[in-house]
Amino acid sequence: MNLSALSRHGALVVLLVFYSALLVIQLDHGLASGDAHGIVRSTQALVNGGHLEVSRPPGHPTTEFYLFGATGWILLKGFGVEFGNQVFLIWQGVAALTTLIVFYELLYRLAANRVRVLLATICLAFSNQFFFNAVDGEEFIFGLLFLLIAVRLLLVSAESVNIRRLLLSIFCFALATGCRPELVFAAIIFPIYCLFDSKLGWKYGLTSVGLAGIAVVIVWLPILLVGVRAPYTAGMNLRESILGGVYRTIFQAFTPPVFLLLCLALITALRDLRKQMESKNFVFTMSCAVPLICLAVFFLHPSKAAQLLVALPFVLLLAVGRSLALLLALTSFTLLGSVVNIDIFKDRQLVRPFLTVGSYFQAVRQKPYYKLDYLRKLLDQCGNRPAIIIGNAWPWDFEYQIDRGSLPVREKDLHGAIKRDIPTFFSNGDRCIFLPPDAAYENALLEEWQQKGYAMKIEANLYRTLFARYDVRSAFSATTADVGGVSFNLFHVD
Repeated sequence: MNLSALSRHGALVVLLVFYSALLVIQLDHGLASGDAHGIVRSTQALVNGGHLEVSRPPGHPTTEFYLFGATGWILLKGFGVEFGNQVFLIWQGVAALTTLIVFYELLYRLAANRVRVLLATICLAFSNQFFFNAVDGEEFIFGLLFLLIAVRLLLVSAESVNIRRLLLSIFCFALATGCRPELVFAAIIFPIYCLFDSKLGWKYGLTSVGLAGIAVVIVWLPILLVGVRAPYTAGMNLRESILGGVYRTIFQAFTPPVFLLLCLALITALRDLRKQMESKNFVFTMSCAVPLICLAVFFLHPSKAAQLLVALPFVLLLAVGRSLALLLALTSFTLLGSVVNIDIFKDRQLVRPFLTVGSYFQAVRQKPYYKLDYLRKLLDQCGNRPAIIIGNAWPWDFEYQIDRGSLPVREKDLHGAIKRDIPTFFSNGDRCIFLPPDAAYENALLEEWQQKGYAMKIEANLYRTLFARYDVRSAFSATTADVGGVSFNLFHVD
């Protein structure tokens, strides 16, 4: 072990140990992300049944087929352990820690000032969406990891051109697209690299784009063989896409102060872009291009704030070259945002800006472990009359508490017109029935229960989320609502 190198980067080691402790604490608290549960189910179907199921179109072959599939096969065949929620969470944590190490090393390669490098790494580690996906989430961090490796492979001395490293970089980029398909637009880094290298030029730039396309096809081959489906739409018109994109960018992807500081770093860099392009500064030009492309793509389909995560490391690359005061401010507001944040929506209603809990508490409180109090309040809605209750609780929230004997309900699958199997939870025999949020669209099933004399109840905030999500200006005071011809009573949970 190189003790001198370890001592030089001791602050990074402390950061990684502390970050690991935060993730380990949450390992046994369940998996909250619905898409993550889809990933786990797809991996289990691949390992146990030998067939590839795409959890979310168009697909995510790097994780669901290559990485998780291989992990699941080794665990099952070698140790008799199934790929489950905890294995997925461990992989998320490993990917987060590895990404921080790669990002730190990349910055250190470009800027020898260890203080600035460490501050930028802290900004990435505790940014809203990075921590969300480290503690739970989806494959966003995996995509970012492979993209950063691709960039790192391109950083060689100016005197030498390593075609082998360029090819490896292209392959890592293709793996990144297999984690998050939208990362295909980051292919811009390769023509920029070739055009700025005097030994390569535009012919290699065009060739690199072609090779990137071939590599993407190779990585995506398992998905191409089973058939590619169009991705889900965000369900927004142009106005809603713009407004929703602005809100997610300022208040969900970042916090308002961090967003303003990142804009300052990017805008200041864009003022110098022409000069840096004339001097063929690859890193600077790439760090300006990728965030701009990322923002443009995001506003076309602003479904998840985590899509903007890929822009953050590149803006931080620009910030490292600016003043130390900017980095200190970014770090301070990032850490503050982990504890307290600002929001403009309360119960799906647009209000004046107010303080709310930070990203750390938002990330961990969504986990099933912390839902017990909410589930008990749902049980209080049963009353004396048989009731169907739809609250903001998913099957895994119930199952986590059932497995630990904390909730007196039993599970049974019902068949709906939209979903073949609907996990349903019964209390007091069949008198009190709890359905997951997506069961609100099962009109035929709900009408059948209403005809049997069941009282139909749905949480007011959930109803607004499902059926009136873009009506944000007016207060919602209704006590009843019609869902597909079925009358529901609305209730609130404090």
